[in-house]
Amino acid sequence: MPYDTFTELEAAYNIVQEKWFQGNLIEAYNDLYEIFQYRILHSHLTDADLKIIQSLADLAGIFGNFKAADNLLRAAISLYEQRKSEYWADYARLRLIQISIDKGDLNQAQNLLLEMSPRIGDINNIQFALPSLLQWESGCIWRDADSERRTVLFAELYLAMGRLLASSGQYGEALISLERGLDYTQGEDIQNIPSLALQTFFPLKLNIASALLEKGEFYRADNLLRESQTQLNPTQHPEYQIKLLELSGKLNLLQGNLGEGLKKFQQVEKLCRQLRSPRAMLRAKLNLVHILIQLNQTSTAQNYLLDTQRDALKINDSALVSRAELLQQLCNARSNSPVAGISVTEMSRRISYEPLKKTKFKLDFSNQSSNYLAWFEDRALAFQLLLSEHKLDDASDLIEHIKKVFKCTDSEIIQVRISVLSAILIYYQGTYNKNLKKIQQAHKILSEICLKFDKMGLKPELWQVQRIMIWCRTRLNYSPAAVEALTLSANQLLEQITNTLPPAEQVFYLLNKWTADEEYIASQINQLSRLKSQLNRVNLFQRLWLRLQLMRKLNALVEYIDKYKGALAKRTTKPEKTIEKIIPSKSFWLRLITHPKNRITLMFLILPDRILVIKSGLFLFDFNVIPTTRIKVRNCVKQWYDCIQGFDGYRDIGVSNNSNYSQKMMAVSQVGQEVTENLADILGLPQILQQLPKRIGALTIIPDDILHGFPFAAITYKNKYLIQTYAISIAYELNSKSIKPLSTPRKQALVVGVSQKIQQFQALPGVNRELKQVVRWLRNNNISYLQLRDKDNSATKTAIVEKLSQANLLHIACHGTFEPNQPDKSGLVLISDSGQKDILSLRQLSEIDLSRLRHATLSSCFSADHFILPGRWIISLPETLWRSGTQSILGCLWQVSDKVAVSFMSKFYHYLEQFPRDRALRRTQLDCLNNQLPNCENLDTSNPFFWAGFCLYGDYTFLNLGNNYKF
Repeated sequence: MPYDTFTELEAAYNIVQEKWFQGNLIEAYNDLYEIFQYRILHSHLTDADLKIIQSLADLAGIFGNFKAADNLLRAAISLYEQRKSEYWADYARLRLIQISIDKGDLNQAQNLLLEMSPRIGDINNIQFALPSLLQWESGCIWRDADSERRTVLFAELYLAMGRLLASSGQYGEALISLERGLDYTQGEDIQNIPSLALQTFFPLKLNIASALLEKGEFYRADNLLRESQTQLNPTQHPEYQIKLLELSGKLNLLQGNLGEGLKKFQQVEKLCRQLRSPRAMLRAKLNLVHILIQLNQTSTAQNYLLDTQRDALKINDSALVSRAELLQQLCNARSNSPVAGISVTEMSRRISYEPLKKTKFKLDFSNQSSNYLAWFEDRALAFQLLLSEHKLDDASDLIEHIKKVFKCTDSEIIQVRISVLSAILIYYQGTYNKNLKKIQQAHKILSEICLKFDKMGLKPELWQVQRIMIWCRTRLNYSPAAVEALTLSANQLLEQITNTLPPAEQVFYLLNKWTADEEYIASQINQLSRLKSQLNRVNLFQRLWLRLQLMRKLNALVEYIDKYKGALAKRTTKPEKTIEKIIPSKSFWLRLITHPKNRITLMFLILPDRILVIKSGLFLFDFNVIPTTRIKVRNCVKQWYDCIQGFDGYRDIGVSNNSNYSQKMMAVSQVGQEVTENLADILGLPQILQQLPKRIGALTIIPDDILHGFPFAAITYKNKYLIQTYAISIAYELNSKSIKPLSTPRKQALVVGVSQKIQQFQALPGVNRELKQVVRWLRNNNISYLQLRDKDNSATKTAIVEKLSQANLLHIACHGTFEPNQPDKSGLVLISDSGQKDILSLRQLSEIDLSRLRHATLSSCFSADHFILPGRWIISLPETLWRSGTQSILGCLWQVSDKVAVSFMSKFYHYLEQFPRDRALRRTQLDCLNNQLPNCENLDTSNPFFWAGFCLYGDYTFLNLGNNYKF
């Protein structure tokens, strides 16, 4: 098709614009390329071609077709110069500069500006102040440019110079240039502004916002982005919408609004996929990967990184190839390492046992990005990578490289970040060399930086700095008050940042974040490990003295951990400040001599890079440290739940003979055993159990983190389930609570049943049968009871709350619901007087005095499930009831078979008459294992799915209901 006449050219361009505005940018670009190629070969280029040039350059930047556009624009420049058309030649040259900057070739952009020296003078002599710029403009001469053409050229020229200055880190001058260019695109006489100049309005505005952001002026950048969003039509200009979303996302991330930042970059990735631009898609992927790695979503990041280097090579973009390689390295390091960068505890562990090795620094930074801040951040990422690999010499070399390259920038955020990197390196050098002066120097630098970050609103950066300052203060022996104040501030910051993410992503984000309390605990573990390692190197007398010191320190650490867990639990359900009773510390001598002789207590604490296992028994108080990651433990427990998924229904799982059901049951038995054996090995249980005396017949386990959701009864040891050898109970603290005697001999049970279908919750047909069994047992044992049921509308929240504090025994069969981070919406599902769903929430339960309640049975699905919340909070019904005074709680970790539940509860209460609570549960579980549950003849109850999820929390002794009445 010919494009010779103005009419033909205009008609073709209108078709291109229509495709563009419909979002079909690929066809628009191909049409533009074809039109311009034809015009260069067959026609005399005119003003009408300038908009073709501008559009072609814009789309070339999006699609990364730099070489083709470069060739066409150079041909156009040559043709214009042959015809002595200075205006047209420089316009094409300015568009070529935009492409040069887009592809990161700043030298070419600089040289192209120097080619314009005969018309604009030496750009190196330009003074970027308004009076000087006005004077410079008057000296710029294009012989074929009238005032309108000068307007077009100056708008483009200031855009080019501003972008080039920003790409070199000279943001102050860049802003002056860009804002002066913006003057040419707006004003009262806007109707007389040439259309080509108007088309630079959004590029100028967005580049101003970008320069403000990278300089550190976030408030102005945010206002400009909000204003631009109201003016922009995303359908007509998806390329500007992408830029705006990127800037907005980056700003949110810098200020700690992680959820909103991630959302913006996900929108960018979606838009780029719709544009089908290989370069735009790849760039968007890498930006998103960078964020996902920060949020610990490494598996998702790995998926995005698949084939990224190959795709970058296809489009011949070496800068993207290098960035993809760096992010891949960082993703691998983050996946296999417990911390981003490295923590003080990890460094201490490496220093103690593993000498640092000097290796050749191989990271390639030869390609400069057109985004100066991103160019810096890639180096900062490389620095973190080197620290995670403990390459302090290479990290030192990189810091010097960074200081040299970025010394001239006027970006406050970059200069402050360089100071942070330097201080971090100084701290680690001081830690490695045990040089307190260096640690003091690092602390001083970071203290000054804290004020700057706080003023700038950089919450993630401030949290990181405060965290390192806590390490410094700990090593410098600051007062507990000074460390505690900074710890509180750091934890509050982390909470604010984390709360911007959706609940499901919060846990991922905090997966390897060291809280200040965890850092302190880890430092104490390091001290204990050093003491323990000295035991075999001293004589007998010294060994006894060291053992005494070791147990004292271990006892102090246990007290701290118990208080720490208690504070987190109270914070979950009681956010308001309450006056807590001070419980005196328990002497480790008392701990040694009062522990039941036939029982061992195993306390677990899962940190990002290790597991602490504390063993307590009669004349036994010791610990093991297992080097593994929190990620590994969580993945192992997740595998267990993956294998039991697929059993639909809540308390209505019945007998099924279909092959799918049988396969699932077989998977629980076979795959589940592999998972439990793997976790047992990770926790070091075989070694611990092997060392136990033969008299030990019971285990009290104090889980932590994801272990709250693991069925310890299903662990196999010596080809037997653990429950076949030991009675098992679960506790929340190593210090047992004192049991108050009942103030009255009267025994009162509260029996609650909610069986009707309500909203999304299914009916529970087995509840009524179960309650009949419980009531029969209560009558047989002369225990008075009050029965509240939804069938007669008596099981209301008001009635339950009123009677619960007076009850000695509780049996409740209903649904449970949990909303992470919302204790007010998590708890027991009841039915209100109006027939609507009503929640007896965890917060409400935590406010009831349950000190009279000797035992509570929660006969519902997931009644013992524990949700891990940000900051290591655990939210669960059993812990809430226990901390409110309940002696013991029986619940299930997963779905309950309706048929099994009735028989299981009946047997459990039967055994309570003869055995302590933990042994009553063990015998009931053994009956399941041996297929001896009544009324379950057609069901293979030996499968762990039916019995391993039932757990006893709290007191394991005989159930005492007062007046010397004891089962």
